[in-house]
Amino acid sequence: MKATNPNAPTLPASELADELAQQRDREAVRRADELARTTATAEHNRALADLSEKTRRADLDRAEREASANASATLARVYRESKDSGERIRIAAHMARSGEARALRLERLRARNLKVLVPVLLGFAAWSTTGVQAGGARLMNVTSAAPTWWALWVLEPVLIGAVVWVILVRAGLAACGGRLDDHAARIAYGCLTTSILLNLAAAAVAPAAWTVGSVATLLGSMLAHSIGPVGAAATAHLIGIIDESISDADPWTDAHGGKVPLLTELGLDLDPAPVVEPEPAPSFLPDLREQQISAAAVTRPNKGVKVPPSARRKPSTTSPRATSDDVLRERLAALVSSGDLPENAPVRRVQAALNISFDRAKRVMALPLAEAA
Repeated sequence: MKATNPNAPTLPASELADELAQQRDREAVRRADELARTTATAEHNRALADLSEKTRRADLDRAEREASANASATLARVYRESKDSGERIRIAAHMARSGEARALRLERLRARNLKVLVPVLLGFAAWSTTGVQAGGARLMNVTSAAPTWWALWVLEPVLIGAVVWVILVRAGLAACGGRLDDHAARIAYGCLTTSILLNLAAAAVAPAAWTVGSVATLLGSMLAHSIGPVGAAATAHLIGIIDESISDADPWTDAHGGKVPLLTELGLDLDPAPVVEPEPAPSFLPDLREQQISAAAVTRPNKGVKVPPSARRKPSTTSPRATSDDVLRERLAALVSSGDLPENAPVRRVQAALNISFDRAKRVMALPLAEAA
């Protein structure tokens, strides 16, 4: 229990009640102010949170709209590209069915046939070169000391070169609608047969003893030597078969005997390519003309002074190109009579004086003055 100070002044009850009431009022006002401040702070924080949420929602909506627009643009681009690609593929497919496209494919196939099989033929020829040289040397009984032995190395390239040329000529004639004579083909096969026989002659070495092993060795050697020439002959024959098949193909008729449509008959509507007209080059002639007029309008600083004859503007004369030889001859006579040119002036001086070419100066000098008059 709180002790009371006996010396403290004692207030009347009414004054004490008033003082206590004032204290309570002050406390009430203080609590009301604190409540108002807290309420205002809470409302402010809530408004900030609402604004932040509204901003986030706006950002999300904007991102959704951008993503939707990008997806729509991508879809439209894919659709446009697919449509254009499909149209090109459709037109290309229709063009591939035309007779012109079929004929072009046949021509490309003929060229590809030669590009593929001619190197194969040359490879077999390289394999066969040594056999042909050895067979020819054995049949002619020559050694490396004789020039013939070295010349036999050229025999196989010559034989295969003739065969390749026959093949190329036959393909070229077939492309133009012609046909090579059968004698050329027989000559080509004769060259290949010669190559085969010489290779077999190179391998046909009589064994010391005719046993099963020696006979097998002889047959194996002949087989190995015959790979090159036989492969070259087979390749040449294959080139001829394929080329004849290409020539027999009719690009203007289908498999059922019907007519293949032409490009003009397919009715393909092709959009013409846009023509870009070049921009005209800027013209500076009006500006130059204005500058000349402006320069001419400027007052001459020494106005009143007599202009020397050399600085005066001479009247325009006819170009020597458009002047006849007779007139030029008269001018030459006037220059000679005035002493500006000697009578026997060289052609170069006459050319410079009349401002004409060297040949024309000679022609004017050779022209008689009587004819000019």
